[in-house]
Amino acid sequence: MSTLQQTKKRLNTAGKVGVVCMFLIIIAGSFVRITGSGMGCPDWPKCFGYYIPPTDISTVSLEEGRSYSKGQMVIYHDTLWIAESDFQYTTNFWKVNSESDALKVYPKHQYAEFNSFHTWTEYINRLLTGLLGLPILVMTFLAMLYYKKSNDYWPVIYSIFAIVMILFEAWLGKMVVDKNLNTSTITLHMVGSLGILLSLLFLIRRTNEKANYTIPVVLRKALSFFFVIHLVQLLLGTQVRESVDLLLENGVGRKILIENLPVGFKIHRSFSILIVILATMMYLQYRRLEIQPRKFTYLFVVLGFEILFGVGMAYLGVPRALQPMHLLFSIILFALSGMLLLESKKK
Repeated sequence: MSTLQQTKKRLNTAGKVGVVCMFLIIIAGSFVRITGSGMGCPDWPKCFGYYIPPTDISTVSLEEGRSYSKGQMVIYHDTLWIAESDFQYTTNFWKVNSESDALKVYPKHQYAEFNSFHTWTEYINRLLTGLLGLPILVMTFLAMLYYKKSNDYWPVIYSIFAIVMILFEAWLGKMVVDKNLNTSTITLHMVGSLGILLSLLFLIRRTNEKANYTIPVVLRKALSFFFVIHLVQLLLGTQVRESVDLLLENGVGRKILIENLPVGFKIHRSFSILIVILATMMYLQYRRLEIQPRKFTYLFVVLGFEILFGVGMAYLGVPRALQPMHLLFSIILFALSGMLLLESKKK
């Protein structure tokens, strides 16, 4: 195997590792949401002002004789505070610091709760997100090597786009925390994640040694339509998830969540019927033409599980355990349909 082929193969592998990391991040992010751990770390990129988050509430409490460093956060009288400078806490602290020069109320939001489980759930989610940067950086380096040897600049473009989207996601993560989980920014988080995933899929296809397979124009248009419809379905599902979160926050019980959801849920449900019909028609057409890419079989199986989880949530009161599974299989379906579209070409 030539050096060029080796670089191409390694580049392809790095892209696949990136996709796996993306799935892990999506699962972790969904788990953060369903457990209500999104504000487990009230600041970003640190957590309560620490690089390694606290495990006990005493760490974020004011204690007699204890020294605090600039940037550390504490909860005092149900209020979140941040140290503006180094100081030592004593019983006469508030008298000496009448205007609280050393300790200020945190200005960005007033989420003043500490829960060790929530804190570490959110922290692990951040670590996994950071982990994605490693294969992306390796991928970018290999893409540049590959460009020097082949003059193919597209892998470089895909890699740089992935880096830009990761930086966007990092900035958006800070905005989510600063705005105390504003729902619109959460939806943008999903859009950013799909952008990264698409860039990885394009790179994987570009560096894949396997040849494309040809399909009729009508079938390829149907596959394109399926991909677009499922993308819309994903975004609608994100909106439904936000509505579920808001209803739960307002005290609505899970058993009556479905009947209280807005019209977006009915559209989301109707789209799933369209997707099933379209997938079935494409599957029969693939069989008739004796074209049997394994990815389409996987797509059909994944779609079955996704619908099963969706039905389960609709009729079982949106159980917590099914939410991340429904999202995961939806993202896998998105990736599979995208790869099928990239690997096919018109006759």
